[in-house]
Amino acid sequence: MLTYEYPSNETVRSLLRLEYLFKRQEIFMESDDPELHLNAISLLFDIGDVTSRADLKSNLLKELDRQRLYLCGFRADQAVNSDALETVIKQIEDCLATLNNLVGKPNTLINENEWLSIIRSRLSVAGGTSPVDLPSLYSWQRLPAKQRRAQLQSYTPAFNDWKTTCHLFLKLLRQSGDSKAYSTENGSFQLPLTGKTYQLIRVEVDSEVLIPEISANKHVLLIRFLQSSTTGKATAYTGPIEFNLTLCNL
Repeated sequence: MLTYEYPSNETVRSLLRLEYLFKRQEIFMESDDPELHLNAISLLFDIGDVTSRADLKSNLLKELDRQRLYLCGFRADQAVNSDALETVIKQIEDCLATLNNLVGKPNTLINENEWLSIIRSRLSVAGGTSPVDLPSLYSWQRLPAKQRRAQLQSYTPAFNDWKTTCHLFLKLLRQSGDSKAYSTENGSFQLPLTGKTYQLIRVEVDSEVLIPEISANKHVLLIRFLQSSTTGKATAYTGPIEFNLTLCNL
């Protein structure tokens, strides 16, 4: 099953992008390939740009605090597992405190590193990281993989709190919805939403060629399945299909 996720606001979209960047960085850093280590350097800049946005930090703090207050309301409910509830509330409170206490931009040390700044300036140029243009990068890539990895890891601690908070928020958001099975006979699906807006819509499809195209507002959710193509534009699919749908909201 392939899972497609569709955020309904910019905060969730940014956090999904950030999660994607963190996952790619882990993969590249675990490798011994010097070219993948260059990709890991490139991702440092992308992660730094996203986490340095003041609006994202502010919105994330508001969302986490709102979720904390909501969960605290279940403390008197005897039907709720109190230990599990307190664990989640404590995780949220820890992330709130840590993120709120962060001073300055997390990418400051990276931006102040002259070697990294030179690499960043050359990444936007076609072939700009070749040995001709960046001999210092070329020599660095010839160092033992363990030494390169240690240097890369020295740049990441500034983003650890963001990584933890991002993963917690998206985990809670994904767990907030129940997956339900649906089907359609003509490749299109419509579901009334009765005035409720969802932060994240997840669609699971047992196909590698069908892509759900989603549009939604507080009144209705529309899904149109397309057949993907690597040689041209995706085309409308008009046959039967079964899929799972999860509507998530904190």
